[in-house]
Amino acid sequence: MSEDRKVKDLRVGNTVETTFLAMEKELKEFITKEGYYLQVKLGDSTGSIWAKCWEKAEDVAARFEPGDVVRIKGVVDSFRGRLQLIIEPDGVERVTETYDIAEYMPRTSKDIDLLVGEFVKMTESLENGYLKRVVFSFLNDPTFLNSFKKVPAAKIHHHNYIGGLIEHTHSVMALCETIARLYPELDRDLLLAGAILHDAGKIATYEYAFRIDVTEEGGLVDHIVLGYRLVEDKIKGIEGFPAELGLRLLHLILSHHNYGEWGSPVKPLFAEAEALCYADLLDSQLKEFLQIQKHEEAKGKEGVWSDFVRRLDRFLYLGREKGKGYSNEKEKKEEYGYTHR
Repeated sequence: MSEDRKVKDLRVGNTVETTFLAMEKELKEFITKEGYYLQVKLGDSTGSIWAKCWEKAEDVAARFEPGDVVRIKGVVDSFRGRLQLIIEPDGVERVTETYDIAEYMPRTSKDIDLLVGEFVKMTESLENGYLKRVVFSFLNDPTFLNSFKKVPAAKIHHHNYIGGLIEHTHSVMALCETIARLYPELDRDLLLAGAILHDAGKIATYEYAFRIDVTEEGGLVDHIVLGYRLVEDKIKGIEGFPAELGLRLLHLILSHHNYGEWGSPVKPLFAEAEALCYADLLDSQLKEFLQIQKHEEAKGKEGVWSDFVRRLDRFLYLGREKGKGYSNEKEKKEEYGYTHR
């Protein structure tokens, strides 16, 4: 029996009859015979999967374009350890009725309005009036805020989903607040202002109409330079903004990736910049680990090791308890002995 399933729920042998967002399509030549088959990347709010149609590929490909929502009938198979969907020529149909494409794109599980409220509360706590004004100049800008609430933090790596940037920025802000408590010698206001604004340039770096991609400006200029420009323009609009304070804030924006190959033209040159750099790295790296582990487990990976993760240059240990399905955190802790001392 065919079922309406989400990508995250797909398993080998499942028969599927549901709608997906067509993210990519390509006609590819067969290796062992003449002709083409169709390869399509399909997605929904829980993830993506590659699908193949072996017959009448050109006719099927003509029925839809990337960005369309399509109704798919098929069977889940596995190829080289990865799930794929095998679809029949009559199992692909473009959806013509009205739909909200945003429902088919992965997004943050966080409450966006709650996060915005915490940014406002944190900014109100700043004692430096100039830094408070520059941060509020962004938070009170409807155009900026609307983009900030939706844009992903990356195309491939961490927080690569709708709302990813605001989620990542909130985590960096929370980490920096903790760092400021542990190291009271730091300029808390400067560090928190830098944390909130460090990735402001990403609102112009990514587009996400039906898939996440890099804009021309984002690819050619980079989010760090774009963020530098945005913050510099806001600083110039605040009369009497201290010159050195402005330079220090801009340095936090420019140095937060540390390495030139990661986009930073300068390395952190004072303590607050170093703190921001590592807070940003900690959140982005941890999130990437968690996303990869979740993806590996969702595709039914057997064994305790992931496939080789090229961008991390290592295999990840998935453990022997993946997919065990604990009913709650208490049950898991009891199994591992955490509640027995």
